[in-house]
Amino acid sequence: MPGPRTLRPVAALISPVFAMIAGLYADHATAADPVNPVDFDPTFLQSGSKVDVSRFSRGNAIAPGSYYVDVWLNDARTARENVRFVPTGEGQSARACVTRLMLEKWGVDFSRVAATEGNATPPAANECIDVSVVVPQATVDFDFSEQKLALTVPQKYMRSQARGYVPPELWESGVNAGFLSYNANVYQSGNNGTNTTQGYVGLNVGVNVGGWHFRHQSSVTAMTGQTTQFDDIATYLQHDVTKLRSQVVVGEAFTTGDVFNSVAFRGAQIATDDRMLPESLRGYAPVVRGTAESNARVNISQNGQTIYETVVPPGPFEIRDIYPTGYGGNLEVSVTEADGRQKFFTVPYASVAQLLRPGMTRFALTAGQLRDASLQSKPVFAQLTLQRGLTNLVTLYGGAIAADGYLAANFGVALNTPVGAVAGDVTLARTQVPGQATMQGNSLHISYSKFVDATDTNFALGAYRYSSSGYLNLTDAARLRDYVERGSVGNPADRTRGQFQLSISQRLAQYGSLFVNVTAQDYWNRGGRDTFYQAGYSNSYRFGTYSVTLGRTQNAYGEPSNQIMLTTTIPLGKSRHAPMLSSTYNRNGDTSSLQASMSGSAGDGNQYSYNVYGTMNNASATGVSGNGGASGTYRGPYAQLTASASGGSHTSQVSAGASGSIVAHRGGVTFSQTVGETFGIVEAQGAQGASLPGATGAKIDGDGYAIVPYLTPYAMNTVDIDPKGASMDVEFESTSESAAPRLGSVVLFKYRTDTGRAALIRAPRVGGKALPFGAEVSDETGKSVGVVGQDSRIFARDLYEQGKLTVKWGIKTSQQCSIDYTLPPRKESGKAEIGFALIDAHCLPVVRAATKPLVTAPAK
Repeated sequence: MPGPRTLRPVAALISPVFAMIAGLYADHATAADPVNPVDFDPTFLQSGSKVDVSRFSRGNAIAPGSYYVDVWLNDARTARENVRFVPTGEGQSARACVTRLMLEKWGVDFSRVAATEGNATPPAANECIDVSVVVPQATVDFDFSEQKLALTVPQKYMRSQARGYVPPELWESGVNAGFLSYNANVYQSGNNGTNTTQGYVGLNVGVNVGGWHFRHQSSVTAMTGQTTQFDDIATYLQHDVTKLRSQVVVGEAFTTGDVFNSVAFRGAQIATDDRMLPESLRGYAPVVRGTAESNARVNISQNGQTIYETVVPPGPFEIRDIYPTGYGGNLEVSVTEADGRQKFFTVPYASVAQLLRPGMTRFALTAGQLRDASLQSKPVFAQLTLQRGLTNLVTLYGGAIAADGYLAANFGVALNTPVGAVAGDVTLARTQVPGQATMQGNSLHISYSKFVDATDTNFALGAYRYSSSGYLNLTDAARLRDYVERGSVGNPADRTRGQFQLSISQRLAQYGSLFVNVTAQDYWNRGGRDTFYQAGYSNSYRFGTYSVTLGRTQNAYGEPSNQIMLTTTIPLGKSRHAPMLSSTYNRNGDTSSLQASMSGSAGDGNQYSYNVYGTMNNASATGVSGNGGASGTYRGPYAQLTASASGGSHTSQVSAGASGSIVAHRGGVTFSQTVGETFGIVEAQGAQGASLPGATGAKIDGDGYAIVPYLTPYAMNTVDIDPKGASMDVEFESTSESAAPRLGSVVLFKYRTDTGRAALIRAPRVGGKALPFGAEVSDETGKSVGVVGQDSRIFARDLYEQGKLTVKWGIKTSQQCSIDYTLPPRKESGKAEIGFALIDAHCLPVVRAATKPLVTAPAK
């Protein structure tokens, strides 16, 4: 066994920081070799007094016991576990008791370990094991301050998991909380001496209790001379179901639009939520299958760009976690063997909305009452839809609706073929109209999508629908039945006969891009056809961008209307906050306009934005007129404020608005910007003024809280704190936390802080003799607050407003002294102290008392 190692730092002018680095080195050395302590040679300190530095030999020992720790495997947060730490020897840190069951749960595949190492007998399930011995080249490290157990395991011993996978065990339901989000504005306009004022308030209320989330959305609108209008938009309870990868909603919501048209309902629904899948499994992408003869490198590219690369062992392989890439483009796959041989093949990839990956299922079941404010009699209905990915090429889907006087059934198939993705379905519907003959009909729907690699052309969506004269969807059927029940005759709405949609985009490399959109629709109960054509070209040049858009709209009730729009954008400078100058020429029929505007942002976090514009209009009926105006937005930590004003010939306008959220939680009430359906609460006591880089303008308030307005559900979200702006007296034990929230949850990110004051104290002994370098400094409670540096200087944290420090460089009374201190009043800039206190004092000899008095620490 090798003898103790000796660390001899350079005997130059060193600061207290070096002493802390030495302590950290000792911690690291202990973790690497817990048997052999680090031996510091005190003779190199040259302080004239012998200092006891044995406390640095093993760093901060970990006591045996159970600790709740964050488990990180290969730099990915995998679990939060109560892990038992067992003793390893006298004076040594305890080590984590890691078992085979724990490793298997975290993703280690012991069958791969056995196959590679030739060991067919794995360790007992609940036996504490040495991970580095059982799993070759694996390591375990524990950071006590972060409560973080970090393991590294070679990838060849891990189970295959989709990229971005977060185990359901890590999904957090969050804390009980309530919030009120508001969006309020007042708009006043004047026209030829007549003034009109309109006010609007939109509300979104939420209460979370356990895993249930209550939501209510409504709005109030008031206008001069009109009755105040209240709109109840939606009220519902929501809860997720992990095993079914779905959401349950009870109340007012909307059906999914995967198979049938989406409708509003009041009732209950359970539907698949693809957000519970890793991002690499959402949407459609084909499974790439092949065979490797050795440890081979597999490269997958699309349109000349590598989108996936991995190393596979010999034998058949399947790659299922390719991220969706829009509407496709064939995948070019190369397999490079260990000896350099290569194989190439192509996997067709085109997608439409109905396509699912092989083995994936999506469903929705809804039961309730149709919610339509235009209906006096609202029918009760039930709807079921189901989609199933069978292979790379085939997805089947369908559904059924049963309602008062209405039945419908749908069946369809989606195909991924070398010539593009095609989906086709047929819906059969039967409507019983009161007092009239039953209407029966069908609707055929076909959609197509294709990306042509050779020409870089994307047929983003081509769709055609034909409906027979007796076909009605659920909404139209309910309106017709209600219309007839009220004694009316005829048809209350247009009944669609055919629909056609086409969208094509063409990239021209450095020459810009083109697009074409076409929409056409005709009806059974009226003549004519509604059509819309649009084509455009855009490109960039040295100083900015430009675009040209042409459009034509025509319907059965009026003359066709032609539109032309030209737009240019030029940055006015190269600085970070350089404004942008935009100009737009727009012509619509006999009316034309020319507008120039300048917009930009300001502030360290771009929290200020502005826009100034001027417009000239030319209409055949009114002649030439002009107007101009300005608007601005401030995105603050507690709300977003907007204002605008404009004026022109006989017209004027002013407006002001505010939006934000008020969140109630166990720590009090916190104001913030508008929150999304899933958000977080940051708790960092004493850190007022610290900011959240991921949330523009968000800062820790005086109560120690801030709101992260948006989090991604079922994915790992990392929230960082920037201490800049907080008091120098605040010390963060961690400035980064992670969580994977469930949909609709409010997650608490708690940061441990130490809020005692900091001071740089110069305290030589009586007579001016220097304190020994490296001597330990502790407060009245015995807690270490620093070490002695050069020239009797001590940088100490976590101090009380006044108190006594004890300096020790040995165990004898003569090797100790004490410093009485009183910190000066806080220097504040706003509410955060700047810097640290500077104190001159003396370290006085310690006189041992006959009876040690009871010391009570004063308040910090």
